[in-house]
Amino acid sequence: MPQFNIYSCLWLVCSLLLGLGYAFLLYRRKGSFSVESQKWLFSIRALSVSLICFLLYAPFIKLTEKTVEKPVIIFAQDNSSSLALVRPKDFDLKVYSAQIEEIRKKLSADYEVRALTIGEEVKSGSHYSFNESITDITSLFRYINDRFANRNVGAVILATDGIYNRGGNPQYQATAINAPVFTIALGDTVPKKDLLISNINYNTIAYTGNDFQVEVSIEAFLCRGKSSRLTVSDKTGRLFEKSFSINSNEFRLTLPLTLRASSKGIHRFTVKLASVGEELSTQNNTEDFFVEILDGKQKIVILANSPHPDVSALKQSIEANKNYEVKVILNAGLNITDLKDADLLILHQIPSLTVPATQLLQAAAQKPLLFILGAQSNIAAFSASQNLLQISPGGSLQEVTAGINSNFYTFVPDGKLLKEAPDLGPLLAPSGAYRIKSPASILFSQQIGHLLTDRPLLLLSDAFERKVGILAGEGIWRWRLNDFRINGSHELVDGLLSKIVQYLAGKDDKRKFRTYPSATTFGENDHVFLNAELYNDAYELINTPDVSVVIKSARNRSYPFVFSRTGNTYILDAGTLPPGEYSFTAQTEPGNNKKLYSEGKFVVIQQQAELRQTTANHHLLYTLAKQSGGEMITPRELDRLSDMVRKNELVKTISYEDRKFEDLINLKWIFFIIVSLLTIEWFSRKLDGEL
Repeated sequence: MPQFNIYSCLWLVCSLLLGLGYAFLLYRRKGSFSVESQKWLFSIRALSVSLICFLLYAPFIKLTEKTVEKPVIIFAQDNSSSLALVRPKDFDLKVYSAQIEEIRKKLSADYEVRALTIGEEVKSGSHYSFNESITDITSLFRYINDRFANRNVGAVILATDGIYNRGGNPQYQATAINAPVFTIALGDTVPKKDLLISNINYNTIAYTGNDFQVEVSIEAFLCRGKSSRLTVSDKTGRLFEKSFSINSNEFRLTLPLTLRASSKGIHRFTVKLASVGEELSTQNNTEDFFVEILDGKQKIVILANSPHPDVSALKQSIEANKNYEVKVILNAGLNITDLKDADLLILHQIPSLTVPATQLLQAAAQKPLLFILGAQSNIAAFSASQNLLQISPGGSLQEVTAGINSNFYTFVPDGKLLKEAPDLGPLLAPSGAYRIKSPASILFSQQIGHLLTDRPLLLLSDAFERKVGILAGEGIWRWRLNDFRINGSHELVDGLLSKIVQYLAGKDDKRKFRTYPSATTFGENDHVFLNAELYNDAYELINTPDVSVVIKSARNRSYPFVFSRTGNTYILDAGTLPPGEYSFTAQTEPGNNKKLYSEGKFVVIQQQAELRQTTANHHLLYTLAKQSGGEMITPRELDRLSDMVRKNELVKTISYEDRKFEDLINLKWIFFIIVSLLTIEWFSRKLDGEL
């Protein structure tokens, strides 16, 4: 409806007067018109002109539009293999699927029904295979929150046995959807006779010549009085064996064992339980796990002028990465022979006044170095001992914080670290004039208060026969404490130090063509990703030629692929592969008629989560329904489901009223009225010969 105020009314009166005045001037003489025609033409001209004049004032109109949205009923079906494995004798999956289809058709008459399946991920549709190896019920409620955030979700119908083996407790996530949850309690709450491997705890990495620990957790249900035997074997034969007796109907046992890391590579170990007979499933009596055995840990030696909190902080941060072994040597206990096997030397405030370090640096001529400066450092001796940084001492220390250098490309620092580095606290850096003597990469510059200086705080270089890094300040322990205060962990600082150590201690890979998997171990439902890098003669990344790869299983089945290009590198999504061990050979021809090859290995492990817990959890389903205003039913009560949804007061149609104001001049029908009036007048005058 039009909105008028005092000014609109005045302008309307003026418009009418203008229209009447204009029509009077035009039709004040009779001409050839009849009296009746002249009155009509006078009225048409007066109305047309009045409308046009009034529209020039730009009045607006209020429009109201109503939208009715039917409730969305989301039907989510658990598609996991536990439903096919464990079910009451009178329950038939095919009959059940047909009943569910009939219920959805009934509800579709009054509601918008969306069908989903739950497994490792939520999928749209109603194709039930009951073979998913993972159940993540929490992901269903996240999916609803993401996809139906602004929709009228009337109800969620969840058909499952209540067993979940990925994600958190779904009853917490369910509170966010603000809709009743109706649960269909599937599965069987009565335990079945079964012996199974419930879990295997182990480290995925071990080192040659070392022992590593493995813990095997065993569960047995309704097997009291039986006995079994646990064996662990690899390709060389049986490595471990132990018999045990089952003394209760709910039996749990954890067996620790020690295995030897004999040779480098990815090793497959098989854990097996002897069957007790008449089990629900013997498939969960056997499980494989894989351990990558490396040549050995890299040895990091920290040489410190004296005890300092930094030394302990460095040791803890570096050893957080299991690939490194740290040894701390103080000034008094320094022995040159300790440096022989070191892969990286960290010199904490060395050279100092008491340790010139000339002999030490000569003994470690080819080893990478990380200098950490502080109050005890001999700055003049430090400047003379390396060709990276020259400092003209100012005679004092000053507090500096980390200023970020956005042009650092030596490695990729954590994005969160770059944001929070200035908040990690100050380091104490030597004052004076700084001069970089050789090409270097600067990650942090010194920031004094709010002033970012050109003095480097952390810089790295490989411009020499060995790699060199310099942290021009002491107090890294403060960073570690503040990291924990801000984030509740030491991950940012530990990750930074790990990357610095990895860069300095890492052996340069001079291969021009490299391929590697994104992980050494994948789950059977995970997509297998491979990466490839190709370098030209100047060691610049290129991806012009095609890169092909053939993945082979242990059974000699081949899977050929071609890599896709991304940035300056290559990537391949090989999809999901059957469980087993795989090797791959990639090849490319960069244009010099010489083919380059690269090889690697990875494993795909079978996921048996659905076989580890088979007793339905109907208590969870009851809680989900109760807390949301829904109800729980059994498959025998499916006929009631449609009526339960319709009678629930929370399932309502929502009506939206959209109100908006629009300029009257934008309404097209007014334009056509004016044109029609003027057209009628024109034709009438034309017929009477007045034009």
